[in-house]
Amino acid sequence: MFAITRLALVERAREHRAILILIALAIVVRIGLMYLYFPALLLAFDSPRYARVGGAPMFGDFWMPAGYPFFLCLLRSVTVELWVTTAVQHALGVATGVFLYIALIRLPVRHWVACIPAAAVFFSGDQLYLEHSPMADFFLTFCAAGGFLAAVVWLTKRESWWWLGLASAVFAYAALVRSVGVALLAVLAFVAVLAGRNGPRDRIVAICFAVIPAVLIFGLYFAVFWLSGGRYLGISDMRGWNLYSRVAPFADCSKFTPPKGTEVLCEARAPSERPGPFGYVWDLQSVPRRTFELGPETGRKLEKFAYAVIRHQPADYARAVLLDLARFVEPSLDGNRPLAGQPREIISFGWRDAEVESMVVRAMASDYRGTEVTVRAQTFLGAYQQYVSIRCWWLVPLVFSTLVGVWCARENLRFAILLYGLGALGLFALPVLTLSYDFRYGIPPTTFLFVAGILGAVACRDGLAKS
Repeated sequence: MFAITRLALVERAREHRAILILIALAIVVRIGLMYLYFPALLLAFDSPRYARVGGAPMFGDFWMPAGYPFFLCLLRSVTVELWVTTAVQHALGVATGVFLYIALIRLPVRHWVACIPAAAVFFSGDQLYLEHSPMADFFLTFCAAGGFLAAVVWLTKRESWWWLGLASAVFAYAALVRSVGVALLAVLAFVAVLAGRNGPRDRIVAICFAVIPAVLIFGLYFAVFWLSGGRYLGISDMRGWNLYSRVAPFADCSKFTPPKGTEVLCEARAPSERPGPFGYVWDLQSVPRRTFELGPETGRKLEKFAYAVIRHQPADYARAVLLDLARFVEPSLDGNRPLAGQPREIISFGWRDAEVESMVVRAMASDYRGTEVTVRAQTFLGAYQQYVSIRCWWLVPLVFSTLVGVWCARENLRFAILLYGLGALGLFALPVLTLSYDFRYGIPPTTFLFVAGILGAVACRDGLAKS
């Protein structure tokens, strides 16, 4: 019996030897990164807030939900060594690539093709950057990849409704990591309805399994929030400030009557002279920051102003959104407007601000050990990230491949392309619809658009072969 089991394992290893080699190399790359940049990237003021250091309450931050902070606090309950948290994040990064591989081999895709998106996650400098920092974006990618895997398993085993329910639950948690993850739930419900094979009954069951588990996860989150005496859910508390920041660069009060109490927000400056969206929330000298206290309460007034702008300037709003979407392909389209989202040059191993790092290190040191940063090869790491990542201009052929693939594909492959492609679109679009472009926001959806593009190419090849 043991000999038979061992032979089966050897056969299975041979079948998947390519991905096993890639996994081994991915682990080596991450060990090397830990040595060259130890213990973590500490260049974001959000990192101490995510980690809830200094006794900060789990539900005490109105900017962010508690999904990722809970993960960090769970790790910190095991050990306060910061390098361990970074190592676990890298392990989950490898798992993300494995999730993509397992999902693709369940579809009519050759194993070597399934290795391509996995390798993109294993070795992408942008992905490594996210994993190496105490920020939520890598964890969003991990959760989304897990949800997509569960959804693909359901597509290939339609009787197993529980896989669809698992996808719903995982996507719901992704929305509690970063609220943009809610777009994935809408995509899942849409594809589940399309994939219903046996008429209305199947579609109703699909909707139930795509929605109810997510509702239960959100309900559990709300219950913990209420029982713990939480102050902020962190999901959409600051939607008013965010949406106001979205429209402020082009708002023209001559085209509408501003709601009562918001007249001070009307600007005399031409739109070309105004800062980007982040200038209205992070610049302490900006009119809204000098006039209103930062928080959800004042956000209600700003939200009314923002909706008035959108109603009376829909073309300007659409133009701003489309411009920011296009910036994921060509970041310079905004003419280098200040405070219009962090560029690629800052989201890089090659960029380091000693003052910011010092403040973040001090904040993290209140709850972690080993926070002092040692960098041994910054120039090399910056160059690696620059050249070993999915380039911005790749998005154009990836979108084209995805669209053509939806047309050419059949059955499960088509639904999988829709899942990954629409999921990526949602993650790209929701930030620019409600706030702004930021290069960091585009890294997770780029991963899933890459998967959709690869599947689209497979569908096109198969279609040509059959014709």
